[in-house]
Amino acid sequence: MLIGIQERSAHRLVYRNKLRTFALGIEKLGDQAKLLVDKLPKPNKYDAAVIYGSYKEYRTAPHHRVKRAIAEDFIKHGKHYIQFETPVIGRSAKSIDHGYIRVGVDGFLWDTTKWGFDYIDESRAEKVFTDTGYDIDQQWKTKGDHVLVALQNPGDASLRGTDIMVWGLDTVIKLRRYTDRPIIVRPHPLPRKGQQRYYNEMNAMKNVTVVKNELPSNLRPLEKDFNDAWCVVTFASGSAVDAVLAGIPSIACDSGNMAWEVSSHLLSEVENPYRGSRKEWINKIVHCQFSVKELEDGTCWEHVRKTISTP
Repeated sequence: MLIGIQERSAHRLVYRNKLRTFALGIEKLGDQAKLLVDKLPKPNKYDAAVIYGSYKEYRTAPHHRVKRAIAEDFIKHGKHYIQFETPVIGRSAKSIDHGYIRVGVDGFLWDTTKWGFDYIDESRAEKVFTDTGYDIDQQWKTKGDHVLVALQNPGDASLRGTDIMVWGLDTVIKLRRYTDRPIIVRPHPLPRKGQQRYYNEMNAMKNVTVVKNELPSNLRPLEKDFNDAWCVVTFASGSAVDAVLAGIPSIACDSGNMAWEVSSHLLSEVENPYRGSRKEWINKIVHCQFSVKELEDGTCWEHVRKTISTP
């Protein structure tokens, strides 16, 4: 196979370095990888392309235009592209340089991406959980006080056009119909203009608190809001995965949410959220991301190549 890796899709050096590392892993397994800067990989020449990060339709920055052009071209011609994204296990808001990378085929969301779930190695879960410091045997918590509503960065590609501030306010209003528990609203740490009026409306509601969470100097630890949480409500935020890994029930409101299979989906279920088996989901989620070492030694490519090769 010949794989075209477009470095311009990564707008930071730390991201480009991960693409270069992936190229090494491809070649270790006997395939070819070509790093491209000025040219876009074309589906008539390459078996697949690689991009770093999701693209947003309304963004005009070069790296967004490059990613969009590649993804659309390869899909149009019946070929695949491989997308790198922020990991879902072991990520940190304090850094952009994570030890793991989410790697999907033709996307990065749970419901629209080919993750290679037909090729699961059941021994992988223990390794990834140990490596990232999570307890694979974590049990669901059955006690807690407040409901946590975790917001996202406005305009994030995972929102698929949803206005997260409108969603957040609407979600808090609807939750009040189903629970008297305190509601804590956690803003995304990247501040954006126009948010304060929504926070003011939320704070004015009975027993609703919008906490302060802002980079770089006022980042609030997620664990602080998880402490004594009854459940966590998200749209497609990775905080849902964090919650499930911590044993806190989740209500995921979009099927692209990476914790969709182990979450409730209706706000009306807030007092009786999903607490079923996590085993199958764990075996799946650990195949959605790979360590930098696994990029280099070919482990990641070995898994992804199976999906690329499937008719």
